[in-house]
Amino acid sequence: MRILILSTADWDHPFWTNKQHVAIALTKAGNSVVYIDSLGIRDPKLTSSKDRWRIIKRIRRFFSSPRKIQPGLWVVSPIIFPGIRHGMLGFFNKLLMKITLIYIYLKLGFSCEILWTYSPTTSLYLTIAKFKKSIYHCVDEIGEQPGMRKSSIDHIERETVNLVDQVVVTTKPLFNKLKAYAKNLVIMPNVVDFHHFASPSGESIKIASELLKGIKPPIIGFIGAISEYKLDFKLLDYIAKMHSDVSFVLIGSLGEGESKTDASQLRERDNIFLLGPQQYENLPGLLYNFDIAILPSVKNQYTNAMFPMKFFEYLAAGLPIVAIDIPALLEYKNFAQICNDKESFSAAIDYYLINPIRSNEKERLQSLAQKNTYDIRTKKMLDLIK
Repeated sequence: MRILILSTADWDHPFWTNKQHVAIALTKAGNSVVYIDSLGIRDPKLTSSKDRWRIIKRIRRFFSSPRKIQPGLWVVSPIIFPGIRHGMLGFFNKLLMKITLIYIYLKLGFSCEILWTYSPTTSLYLTIAKFKKSIYHCVDEIGEQPGMRKSSIDHIERETVNLVDQVVVTTKPLFNKLKAYAKNLVIMPNVVDFHHFASPSGESIKIASELLKGIKPPIIGFIGAISEYKLDFKLLDYIAKMHSDVSFVLIGSLGEGESKTDASQLRERDNIFLLGPQQYENLPGLLYNFDIAILPSVKNQYTNAMFPMKFFEYLAAGLPIVAIDIPALLEYKNFAQICNDKESFSAAIDYYLINPIRSNEKERLQSLAQKNTYDIRTKKMLDLIK
């Protein structure tokens, strides 16, 4: 099949999410995939150097589109007016997308028959009915992210959901939100690139050892966006204070999706190390060096509907997990320490420090992760739209 993926993340974003992994899985299954970089749901700020650089980079990449990533997979970076646009600008955006796709299809020698979208605002850019089949993969409550126009996004999302043939969500709260508007709706949680995280390469371990040089074990680690709308900074500060002889290593972009994130309280702790974002291929080596993995999520409307991708990645690495009790993780209480406050979170860390994970328990955790891979879930999703 020939599939158009409308993403909410640029292909080369340092932290891969569902979008890139699913594109790879679809290609491995023998499909041809055209991956559309994020069209920008959030209104850009020209005062932001990061936003200005993204605009410049987008213009450059437009002229190199389609970029061939591997056999059967191409990436396209369209030029459109970012943000939610109606009226004349909305008309131009839809026209620009149409012209872009005609140009891309002519260069590739085929057109896409299946629409696989991650954007709640898909109906602003594409005529969904023109595709033979369509699926909306809703993996987050995007409207609850900082700087988003929630009411506008929710309104357009309902229209998108109503127009597509199939909707797949990652959590029960997302299911409840969309069930009144979808023709067909199922829940499939986030999954993992199992072999990548279960079998770190020697080079990955070597690079991780260099990054962690001078950081004394035991190491408690987190990988992901270090933003206040996702992480509980007060909780992190508390557990670092309560375990002053333990090193806390945070891997990820500071302020991802939330430029006003203030990490000063984390930097003040001598045993908290912010190592910034790292390449995807190096993450398994970092997990290999962790003793415990944590998911210190802050509780809000965004995390209430979130299924952390890192959960199964941690399991694939065979790591003991301490997590805050967001709804998506409650059913996995037999595979992790799920905590409801800072005291129980700290106590769970103490438990794993005193009782290191054994090989048979590591195998049990990895066995669960192995049943939840991108290849398995993508096949299930393809079966739904076939």
